[in-house]
Amino acid sequence: MPNNNLLINYSYICTIMKTKHTTFRFLVIGLLIIVGFSVSAQRNTGSPFFMPMHANHPNVKTPNDTLHPGNYQDTMQGVLIPADIGGYVLGTNGWNDKCKCEEFKVTYSYKIEGAIYWFGYKRVHSSGLVKFSIWDMNDSTGTTHDTTNQPCPGTCFVSLTDTITHIDTSSNLSAAYVVMFPFPVLVSSNYCIGFDMSAINGDSIALVSTKQGQGGNLELVWEQWSSNNKWYTLQGAQWDSSTLNIDAMVLPIIDNTVGTVENGEFISGVKLSQSYPNPSIGACTIRYELSSPQAAVSLEIIDMNGKRVYFNDMIEKSQGIHQSIVDVSRFTNGTYFYILSTSGTHIAKKMTICK
Repeated sequence: MPNNNLLINYSYICTIMKTKHTTFRFLVIGLLIIVGFSVSAQRNTGSPFFMPMHANHPNVKTPNDTLHPGNYQDTMQGVLIPADIGGYVLGTNGWNDKCKCEEFKVTYSYKIEGAIYWFGYKRVHSSGLVKFSIWDMNDSTGTTHDTTNQPCPGTCFVSLTDTITHIDTSSNLSAAYVVMFPFPVLVSSNYCIGFDMSAINGDSIALVSTKQGQGGNLELVWEQWSSNNKWYTLQGAQWDSSTLNIDAMVLPIIDNTVGTVENGEFISGVKLSQSYPNPSIGACTIRYELSSPQAAVSLEIIDMNGKRVYFNDMIEKSQGIHQSIVDVSRFTNGTYFYILSTSGTHIAKKMTICK
């Protein structure tokens, strides 16, 4: 005869074990759902700020500059792109990103003396610091849209730190922030130029970008996450389901060792000579060569404070060698930077006015 007490106890134990097993299964499933949600959490953008073209604003630094970018070039209108959880894609945001930078492809070696950044927003609560850097693309742990372990920013060639109060923002890119590094950097392979916001404290800042669709689908904008110190392209970070396609408005100031177009090399289809004479007194000649016809070409000059002092978008756009003569007699003595922009690239070099 079976022992009824033993049967009851055995049945009770089985019920308890099944209950615990079911509970455990629910816990595991719940954990997987939570982990899956956190891994696939979507980074989305808000509506970009497309600002109208209007007159230049004074080049004045204030504790709370909140100026929006206007037209950079007919084919490349600058915008600020907000993040839907606060802040901006190319700046401080609710994701607490650490760094943002733009990658540049290198076809031949040259030196970089500095960089030009166009910021469209900042807000100062404390004495936050921003570090401006050049990184070699020599790490192999980056994440792009569909591939991991890709070349990404690694070794920092050089950096310069400044307080956020010194950084200019511009309503129409008439005032840039110019960084001159302590020494020229020789680049012979791809590199990134950008900024580190990890010491910005409670302050906020945002860089201007091209509008959606003008990044050429090249995944040149990288960001470093503070959560794991890893680098992702905007597509690799799943901004707008990996469809965000922009370029950051930052560009290198190339060392002026090449004096003539004929001795230079094409950078993204453009050669740019050293201005002549240099130093200049009354007028200077700037020569450039286009490897193919361009829809839009402009030449602008900014001073050491980032203020635009000259702009001309009516220069020659056809393939071949061209030159532009600029009257600099009204410029004060000092260092300036001239920037040649096409629909696909921007090249900057340094010039001197000495009268």
